[in-house]
Amino acid sequence: MRNMIRMAVTLVVVVLAGCGTADDLVKDESGKNQATDAGQPIVNATPVAEAGDADQPGVAAKPAVKGSGWTAGNKIPSGKAGVPDIEVLTVRMNGSGGVCGRGKTATVAYKAMLADGTVLDPGTRPFTFKVGAGRVIAGWDIVVAKMKLGDSFTVLLPGELAYGPSKGDLKFDMELLSFK
Repeated sequence: MRNMIRMAVTLVVVVLAGCGTADDLVKDESGKNQATDAGQPIVNATPVAEAGDADQPGVAAKPAVKGSGWTAGNKIPSGKAGVPDIEVLTVRMNGSGGVCGRGKTATVAYKAMLADGTVLDPGTRPFTFKVGAGRVIAGWDIVVAKMKLGDSFTVLLPGELAYGPSKGDLKFDMELLSFK
């Protein structure tokens, strides 16, 4: 019951903030909308091809980060013509080990905000999802695929990679807690 109340409150906050609708809920295998677990963000199921990903045959990898780690100002290619790249705004910690990549199940700590910093979802519980499966907003699939364990930073997602350009850009504090 508590989970259902929490989910309803999260949905109301997202809709009132203009960042989503009931159509943005996670979809099950049949394509029907269903609610997420309490504490998980409202996401959509629109997959985005990531031009420049090494795991796509015939597409050369385009580095998202120069040097040994993330720095403020890094750009992560959106992979879509006419869509701005994702910008790394601040870096709290650079992780180590291999990059998560697509197809892995990742757990992320997050906080969702409007571009002006207004908090939409404080992310009180980590969120787990399969990277690249189109079960979250497109920007999350792109960013998390390029993260290393322990990476922690704030990114600015263009609206086209979140809930659509009319809903505006969103900022996310993100930390990759685990992947397998």
